[in-house]
Amino acid sequence: MLKKLMMFAGLLGGSVLFSGQALAAADWGACTPDGGTHVFSATLNKTITDTSKNASGMVFRDFWSWDLGGDYDAVCECPEGTATASTYYKATSPLAPGHSEGERQYFIINNNIQISVDVWVQGHYQDYKTAPFSNLDNLSAARAGCNVGDVRFTTGSKGKLSLYINHPFVGELQIPSTKILDLFGTHKVDVYNASPLASVYLSGSIIVPQGCELSSGSTLEIPFGEFKATDFKDRKGQVAKNATKFTKELQFKCTNISDGVKIFLRIEGTPNANDSNAIDMGNPDIGAIIEGANGKILVPNDASVNQELSVSGLVDDTHRTASTTISAYPISTTGNCRPPGISRELPPCVLMWSKQDEKPSCFDASVFTAYHFRDGGTVEYRFCW
Repeated sequence: MLKKLMMFAGLLGGSVLFSGQALAAADWGACTPDGGTHVFSATLNKTITDTSKNASGMVFRDFWSWDLGGDYDAVCECPEGTATASTYYKATSPLAPGHSEGERQYFIINNNIQISVDVWVQGHYQDYKTAPFSNLDNLSAARAGCNVGDVRFTTGSKGKLSLYINHPFVGELQIPSTKILDLFGTHKVDVYNASPLASVYLSGSIIVPQGCELSSGSTLEIPFGEFKATDFKDRKGQVAKNATKFTKELQFKCTNISDGVKIFLRIEGTPNANDSNAIDMGNPDIGAIIEGANGKILVPNDASVNQELSVSGLVDDTHRTASTTISAYPISTTGNCRPPGISRELPPCVLMWSKQDEKPSCFDASVFTAYHFRDGGTVEYRFCW
């Protein structure tokens, strides 16, 4: 009984000694993580801005990268003396293989996405290598891991991902913490320890924005026509004289809209200073009113006032069309007859400006014109009634 107990104590002491020292051996051999496999945790948060690429079979090369810093110790089998050797690396993934392109293998994260991993290899290799690989020479002869702490390992702390869309997805795709890579090291080809030196875990999210855009492009022009300033005189809150409502059917291309989702149109813009229902047009006396198909005014920047769009079924995996009708027309917001550039109005609608200034838009050959000389200058009065 005493003999067995002493043998156990000796084995335990040897085990503790092993964890802090290199493995003296007759030849070069495998490297073992000192203190357990080092874990690198990378967090991906990225948005696919071009929603047209959210399609089956789409590849995003170098979609995202990580550079976490950090290093770790390893204990390697080394012969005594001063001889040196390269460190060889092997990289594997515990994930199931999916799509492949030549030598590039993608691994399945879920039913929607697959990833390919490129890991940065230190030493004199100093480049990315696509996983999986084996017996990759770091091109740096040294006694790495022969004396713990002399050389710190960093391979695995830096890398990049390529993304493959297996099935398009809507909105935000969450990725729980998932091991994507195991890294092994050795000083002798094909001789590796069962425990990886480092493992890389991935978590985070990928977002494909939902939304609609005008099918004709990002801008819709509404031609109101040409008006004289007198067309707005004494018509506060009313459409300009001789103006008509401009009615337009809007067609939208919508991306990543689920079945049953309702889409609403609202107006954003700078409201007129004198009438918050109207959009500012650069002149405080004039604004533009936009009405929905039901005739109600779409007040700018008011989320409670909107117009529901008519939405189609899916036209492909991710797209739908939507449409609605709006009307727009110019109004007077004050009833004044003041063209741009005039700081105030002289009643009854008498406009004053220096002769050299550009003639205001209310100029009409039929209006009465008088000249008055003041301090040697010429002042012109125009009566706009």
